[in-house]
Amino acid sequence: MSLSAFIQHSINAIAGARSFDEAIAMSRFLGELLWKNSMGQYELAQLEFLLLQKYKEEFAQIPAPAHRCEYLHVLTKAYDTGGHTRIVEHLLSSTALSEAAVLVTEELRPNAKRKLSAAKHGCTLLPRQKAGRQKILQLIALFAQHTTVILHIHPYDIDAVFAAAVAKHYFGTRIYLYNHADHVFSYGHGIADRVLEVSYFGWALRARRNIQDKSVFAGIPLKLPKGNIASASAPIETGSYLASAGTAYKYKPNKEFSFPRFALEYAKIRQDRLILIGPKLWSNWWWWKVWMKLKSRVEFHARMPHDKYLAFLSQAKAYVDSFPLTGGTAFPEIFSLGIPSFGVLTGSHGYSPADQLKSPSIDALIRDLSAFLAAQQNQRVETATILAQIHEVHSIENVADRIRYAYDLTTGQKQPPWDNPGIIDNYFYEKIWMSGKKLFLPVHTVPSLKLVSLFWKYRKQARFEKE
Repeated sequence: MSLSAFIQHSINAIAGARSFDEAIAMSRFLGELLWKNSMGQYELAQLEFLLLQKYKEEFAQIPAPAHRCEYLHVLTKAYDTGGHTRIVEHLLSSTALSEAAVLVTEELRPNAKRKLSAAKHGCTLLPRQKAGRQKILQLIALFAQHTTVILHIHPYDIDAVFAAAVAKHYFGTRIYLYNHADHVFSYGHGIADRVLEVSYFGWALRARRNIQDKSVFAGIPLKLPKGNIASASAPIETGSYLASAGTAYKYKPNKEFSFPRFALEYAKIRQDRLILIGPKLWSNWWWWKVWMKLKSRVEFHARMPHDKYLAFLSQAKAYVDSFPLTGGTAFPEIFSLGIPSFGVLTGSHGYSPADQLKSPSIDALIRDLSAFLAAQQNQRVETATILAQIHEVHSIENVADRIRYAYDLTTGQKQPPWDNPGIIDNYFYEKIWMSGKKLFLPVHTVPSLKLVSLFWKYRKQARFEKE
């Protein structure tokens, strides 16, 4: 069974559901299945519009609101340390998007609630209930009370996407999808008026999502130090270790890129200690050889609160971004603090002008890092220019302004405002998934045996054709 056949059979199965609630439950399951398994399907606009056309009349009785607020940020889950929470927190602090409220539809952690309650019009957690009609009725009513809804949703959240589509249809609510999950599948690309892109990687996938006419680069807002940081390119005066930080899975080697191999090769040249924040030594087998060979020269630390890890990394003599998968905003944040920063252009990059600091290969990274530490000066790139670009791209007010005016930008104003230093490989995650032996089944949604059966047939055929 081909991927297109699997998708069409799945859509047909959902179209034949016995009720609206069953159709939504099956769609949630399919969304998480596509999110967790990078098989090359990045949108399902066909299903979004099918559900809208089939069921919108069942929600036509919702009355028009007496008044409307300007912006509503919608999160599926707001974690204490999650990127969605931090991004919305930054946007709430902006002048451009100050007239905003926050709605969390499924889970709101205590620390996240404290941060998001800074919204001028408050932060609301939708009452806990089963997904389906009653939940979506509440969502539509809340969405209708706002001029613009900005979705910061988990990729499987068809509930919020369907409610947004209905609010747009009946009340003219403008829908923006902030593309947090730009490297994987997500619902929302079909019904969104604008897709707010955060990277060159997402930008490169526009054609495969069929959203060329609605994508606008917004970027990721960061709380950056004010003024120029001279030490970003100055000689090293403090710091006793190299550092790297990222979620454990981001370091798992693939055929082309291996951080453990980099660590071992680099250790042959220099004696610097390496401190890693995020990797799990005992469960991540790919670190065992590094630990056995380097012993006290390598340290592993658990993930820590954002402020604490920034303070920890600020004492490093140099920072190396995680790979094969990038550490995301950690890279420009660390560089903006004045820490010399390095990495590899893997093809999955594109989230910041800081990528211009990265090397084209692991061997080049070792040479560049060694040369820098020997000379205590980066002669390969103009760091002051890159730092200025980071502030232009990531400053909170600049990101908020791009979002505020996203609907009216001209074509030339929509694209990322810096030159990408390396080719984007938008099949990067698909190749990793196809080379693996694991199937990742949903954990956030109720299983659909019919869709599991279809998926199993597809995966079996895909592996057979590969072999």
